[in-house]
Amino acid sequence: MPTFRHSPEALLALVWPPMLAVNAPLDRAAREGSRPLRLEVKYDGFRALAARSGKEVALISRNQLDFAPRYPELVAALSRLRIQEAVLDGEIVGLDPEGRSRFERMGLPGGHHYVLFDVLWWKGRDVRSRPLTERVGLLDQLGTLKPPLVRAEVIDPPVQEALAYARKRQLEGLIAKRPDAPYRGGRTTDWLKLKVQQRQEVVVVGFTPLRNNEAGVGALLLAVWSPQDDALVYAGKVGTGFDDATRRRLYTSLRKAPAPAAPVLGAPRMKDAHWVAPGRIAEVAFTEWTADGRLRHPVFLGMREDKAWREVVREPSVPAGVVG
Repeated sequence: MPTFRHSPEALLALVWPPMLAVNAPLDRAAREGSRPLRLEVKYDGFRALAARSGKEVALISRNQLDFAPRYPELVAALSRLRIQEAVLDGEIVGLDPEGRSRFERMGLPGGHHYVLFDVLWWKGRDVRSRPLTERVGLLDQLGTLKPPLVRAEVIDPPVQEALAYARKRQLEGLIAKRPDAPYRGGRTTDWLKLKVQQRQEVVVVGFTPLRNNEAGVGALLLAVWSPQDDALVYAGKVGTGFDDATRRRLYTSLRKAPAPAAPVLGAPRMKDAHWVAPGRIAEVAFTEWTADGRLRHPVFLGMREDKAWREVVREPSVPAGVVG
């Protein structure tokens, strides 16, 4: 039986942190059209790095949450791969019947997949300095993957045609990657996030209760981090998209973290507002940003646990006329 120099956790420490995409307005896609790009489907789930060392597997989020206990079926599948020592990058997702990732399915039990799209460590070597094309080529050596492990879907360029395909399939968007780029930890323009659906991560800074005096959340009060102001800025409220169980669960959780005053700039005066300490992150779909910086027609999709709240900034909007 071979012995391995590093535990899975040690391997992750050697290649940390993960590489992150930069949000880009869709009009930038036209300017990127002359560059060679690898276009992958943008998946909407939890980013996760997986490390395999012998029989041991580690699976952690981008802010180093241990996902192994939550997704034992993914750990078991990773332990059956041909490779004995590797660090893989991917996204844990919940897929709908059409094979599209839907964040609202992340809260459902079972049925999760791990979408692989990069390699950081392979057979005892750090491969981050190699071009993306070489790194993803290593995934071919794993053979044909079986669910719950899948490869990221690649879409043929040009960019604008790929975006049209993404809109037709009602995908969230694309990740445009430079094929010749190495793997660099942190945010880099070598990966561009191109969205065709309006989604926004938001910090939960309060709630209003149900009007019938039931123990449930009527609406969540939302904010985004403003680096310019070095503060959270109020972004509106969301009262749709919840089921009854979620309303009760959020009410119980949020009541445990009260704030003495609104922890945001631009908070409206609301008699029924219960302000809470920032820390919890939600994801919403919406139609557009209003002129005063509020989300129009937001719909709650779910809660996130894989990011820090100071990372939640306002993302570039999809230009008018692009969606639909």
